[in-house]
Amino acid sequence: MAARLTENEAARWLLERDNFLVLTHIRPDGDTLGCAAGLCAALRAVGKTCWAAENKGVTSTYLADIQDYFAPADYAPEHIVAVDIATENLFPPEFAAYKGSVALCIDHHPSNEGYAHSLCLDASAAACGEILYRICVDGLKVMNKEIARALYLAVSTDCGCFVYDNTTPETHRIAGALMTYGDFYRQINKRCFQTRSRKRMELESRLLQSAEYFEDGRVVIGAVTRSDMAQVAASEADAEELSSLLRQIEGVQAAATLRELADGSWKLSLRTDPDYLNATETCALMGGGGHKAASGARQSGLSQQEMRELVLACIRKKLL
Repeated sequence: MAARLTENEAARWLLERDNFLVLTHIRPDGDTLGCAAGLCAALRAVGKTCWAAENKGVTSTYLADIQDYFAPADYAPEHIVAVDIATENLFPPEFAAYKGSVALCIDHHPSNEGYAHSLCLDASAAACGEILYRICVDGLKVMNKEIARALYLAVSTDCGCFVYDNTTPETHRIAGALMTYGDFYRQINKRCFQTRSRKRMELESRLLQSAEYFEDGRVVIGAVTRSDMAQVAASEADAEELSSLLRQIEGVQAAATLRELADGSWKLSLRTDPDYLNATETCALMGGGGHKAASGARQSGLSQQEMRELVLACIRKKLL
């Protein structure tokens, strides 16, 4: 079991060492990538060497935020740090060699399995970026525009530009402090929250058409298949954050979005009103995890109908 570190202890741990490599999770989002970029920038600002491991799943939405931090092929790190990764099962395939070798994990998922030698965990944080902010400001005593831009990306994307239920006064306080370092937030907000490709709009239409409602309209399950993706020539970037769409429907308290991946497996994204349904506990029944209001899981070897039936059965089990 991992040794638990406070944020200041994690900062001291980082200051006492050098030559870091930062890992991000499979199908990386703005939080994991923003944290990796922010940590690299912060440690470099205090004289350390830090790179991010190249994650082949980074989409065009976020590539410019992280690509300059990707480690050169001949880089030999001394310490492996994971950010926003609750379990080694969320390592991309190209990171398999790092399993069992993570020295420090910084995370906000209550489902974290304690796989790292040391763990800095705050399950109350809306984003892992909030933890990184306090590590940088209070522990490393460093902040600049480069770090702030990365951490604003992390915080804003994991709380849906401050509209998701996980948003807290602390989230706003941190975002406000980061915004004082430049107007980068305008571009990030535009790119991540106010711009949709035509292909993305097509996928949203297909997801809505596939929706089935249960429990008097409080539960909805929809799916996007590989065929849907192919017919509109959509990329992974076009499919990012589709999970938030169904939850916006009036009366819905639990929305399950199923997406068929290239290998035929199904990715479940569950978004809920946690007072109605605990998303973490529900996804745990399928080997997944996350947060009370936003969790996920992955299943292989099932047809779409079988996947729908499994998800509905797990939801109903937790509603009892």
